[in-house]
Amino acid sequence: MVDFPVLPDFSQQVPLTNNLFLFTHLLLLLWPGEMNSEEVSVVGPGESILALVGEEVEFSCHLSPYLDAEDMEIRWFRSQTSEVVHLYQGRQELYSQQMVQFQNRTKLLKDDIMDGSVNLQLLGIIPHDEGLMPADEGLYGCRFLSSNFSREAVWELEVAGMGSDPHISLEGFKEGGIQLKCSSSGWYPKPQAQWKDHKGQCLPPKMEAIVQDAQGLFNLETSVIVQGGAHSNVSCSIQNSLLIQKKEFTIQIADAFLPGTSPWKRAFLGSLVGLPFLLAFLSTLALYFFQKQRRSQGTGQGGASRQAQEKLQTHCMKRAEGQYSILASHLLGTDIQPASNSIPPHRLLTE
Repeated sequence: MVDFPVLPDFSQQVPLTNNLFLFTHLLLLLWPGEMNSEEVSVVGPGESILALVGEEVEFSCHLSPYLDAEDMEIRWFRSQTSEVVHLYQGRQELYSQQMVQFQNRTKLLKDDIMDGSVNLQLLGIIPHDEGLMPADEGLYGCRFLSSNFSREAVWELEVAGMGSDPHISLEGFKEGGIQLKCSSSGWYPKPQAQWKDHKGQCLPPKMEAIVQDAQGLFNLETSVIVQGGAHSNVSCSIQNSLLIQKKEFTIQIADAFLPGTSPWKRAFLGSLVGLPFLLAFLSTLALYFFQKQRRSQGTGQGGASRQAQEKLQTHCMKRAEGQYSILASHLLGTDIQPASNSIPPHRLLTE
């Protein structure tokens, strides 16, 4: 009997060999070191982001396609790469090259760094001022650097701040009307103020002053003269152009304190200022003649006479003030207290 050699059947191993080749080729394609650097890009926060004064902002950057960035250098910078905001290198954070204004104000979030995604938090946003304090607003960027590619993304940071609620105060009578002042503080950038009457029509400001404080925030004061016939509501609004938000305050002026179109009323309002002085003069004159008459009758009643004089003077002053308030109340149609108990200007306004 003849023995024939048995040869192995290689036809059944061919599919296994083909699968192994395809798997190996796929790994090479996906391996970061073998990827074409032209295909890698960095995706940043966008063209522009907005942050509020005093709060924090987060810059997110990631590789596209997603690659392991744990062994790469990741650098956040200002307008150029030498101006370091934060630096990650050799699997650790380095602070020796960090700009002074960002020291102790940055925090790196790297939980997803193996997927090529990192976030940087910037704390306590600082506005721009005209002093020595550098501002946070401006151009930023992040750069990923490996052995075979360098890619970066840039964006602009804008800073804004809402100020305090406007406050309106009465400054007095001027140019035939009442002058009101509106003030507010803590705005960024420079705010815009506007006065309006009860019909919603704009009132031209008499004065407007905007100054920047040591923290880089803007404080505003503006005034307007409300003429007779304006009536009731007058509002002051202050707007932030970046946030497109505004704060507004409205007051209601009593009609009695708006000079009317009648000449006699304007003349009377002017006379009210000098009337107390006239009454005081008349009281002093009456007291003088009383003292002269008492001296002619002798000095035997010295102590009692002086007490009677003081009582008479007090009585005359109170009676004069009472007549003044009654006259003013009758003509203006409102309650006015004597000069010794005059109402502060802000009591003439009701919110």
